[in-house]
Amino acid sequence: MLEDESLSGGGAMPDNNRHFVTSLARGLEILQAFRPGEGPLGNNELAKRTKLPRSTVSRLTSTLLQLGYLTYRKSLGKYEPSPTVLSLGYTFLANNKIRLMSRPLMADLAKQAGLGVALATRVQLNMMYVETARGSDQSTLRLEVGSFLPIASTAVGRAFLCKLPEGERNFLLDHIRRKFSDEWPKIKKEFEAAERDYADFGYCLSIGGWEPSFHAVGAAARDNSTGDIVAFNCGGSAYLVTEATLREEVGPRLVSLARSVEVMCGLD
Repeated sequence: MLEDESLSGGGAMPDNNRHFVTSLARGLEILQAFRPGEGPLGNNELAKRTKLPRSTVSRLTSTLLQLGYLTYRKSLGKYEPSPTVLSLGYTFLANNKIRLMSRPLMADLAKQAGLGVALATRVQLNMMYVETARGSDQSTLRLEVGSFLPIASTAVGRAFLCKLPEGERNFLLDHIRRKFSDEWPKIKKEFEAAERDYADFGYCLSIGGWEPSFHAVGAAARDNSTGDIVAFNCGGSAYLVTEATLREEVGPRLVSLARSVEVMCGLD
């Protein structure tokens, strides 16, 4: 079941829950404030991102530094995650059944299509890559494991949303509507088109929806033993990958990959 706290960020804490450890949650917020490719952050920047008092942030960064989860760059006066943080993520990757089952299938599709294939899971209102397979085509968008993509405007995110039970899907769409109110009419129109494609063909498209120069197709899979849902995408540069190619060739292959993963999950 989805909860508001999993989407809100910015220091939001549930009230009247004696099992909730606020200090732990705030420490995790500090770690989540760092973003790929942005480099170290100081206490002032962390305070703005988490909406926590600077004095609180200072105590948390000091604690995380002593525990080995942050590194302090003295020349900059800023912090960045240490390799210890990576060990937490690696445990998830190493134990993720769907990821392990998907890897050889993704590699085969990447080789056949000459395009990159990625597997993603939801993190708040984004999709995070947990596995990638590179194709031979130079048009492949080269994003690595750990990269974030918006759930509303990408093929992989739309496929994930379409796979969700209706109540959970509407819950997320309502959060998207409130967070991106100005863009909501366009988001809603494009998602409705994605829903029609998903119902008819089992895949969703993003034709320049996220990056104007990038076209992609997405499909999703559910592990019925756990209820976990993941999504796959495959795509490349718009000048080399046409919508027709995605619909007629790549999309059906990606749907077949997702169904194969679901079958394998059911064998355990």
